[in-house]
Amino acid sequence: MENLQRLRVLRAVAQHGSFTAAGGALAMSQPAVSQHVGALERELGARLVERTTRGARLTPEGEIVLRHALRILTSCDEARRELDQLRSGDFATVRVAAFPTACSRLLPRAVALWRRRHPALPFEFVECDADQALELVRRGEADLALTYDYAAHPIDLRHLAVQPLPDDPLTLVLPADHPLAPTPVVDVAALAGEAWIGGTSFACAESLRAICGAAGFTPVVALSSNRYPTTLAMVAAGHGIALVPASALSDPPAGATIRPLHPAPPPRRRWAATRGGPGAPTAHLVDCLVATAADEARR
Repeated sequence: MENLQRLRVLRAVAQHGSFTAAGGALAMSQPAVSQHVGALERELGARLVERTTRGARLTPEGEIVLRHALRILTSCDEARRELDQLRSGDFATVRVAAFPTACSRLLPRAVALWRRRHPALPFEFVECDADQALELVRRGEADLALTYDYAAHPIDLRHLAVQPLPDDPLTLVLPADHPLAPTPVVDVAALAGEAWIGGTSFACAESLRAICGAAGFTPVVALSSNRYPTTLAMVAAGHGIALVPASALSDPPAGATIRPLHPAPPPRRRWAATRGGPGAPTAHLVDCLVATAADEARR
């Protein structure tokens, strides 16, 4: 297992940016870290790490080796976990971390489909924001993350196995008595000067700014919410207008009018992410999510 330890050391150097910090994370001395890196470099015949005045960074060759090392280490962790489960007789629990809108609609329907094949398999989920879902997967505290991003603010999906889900179109929601409510398709430029109800995340704010900026104005955000039911209720009560993804509009409140925009804004992009090489039950759940999201997009 010595070669695996060398790969773990390389991963730690890449994560922490110095031999000393990598050693601290691995409970290993700095000279020992240096020895492991040197041995790996000699074995592969390539310089993998470059020392700098600020610490250490991977060379292009090191980045290539790291990419493969992450897959190897993940597979070894999965094998060890499956062996432990085999010895103990335990069933593996499939753990999902998902953003709120997915938890309220997409995930329940996908899990119902998944249950047809895995009726007795334990299942857990935690509702959290998009970035936190990815961190839980990276730390091994979740098997699958349901996350999203916008073209204006891409999320960091490096070193993860990613399956794109159908895009989630953005739609304008405005009060039923708004002057633009009778308009079949609303021009984005006509919304300059309106009071907006925005999202609390940086990604949502950046997306709104980019969409309005392309039409020549800066949005005036009067209120912010991180829950779409709250946003819709505020719009219905006349407190502003909002951009809401289609997946959050299954049951809009009375007093809210939904209209498409011209030009159509870039959609919210959705992803299912794992650490790579997921077990068969998790891989099947990803397939169920893709099928369910595609079915919703057709409706």
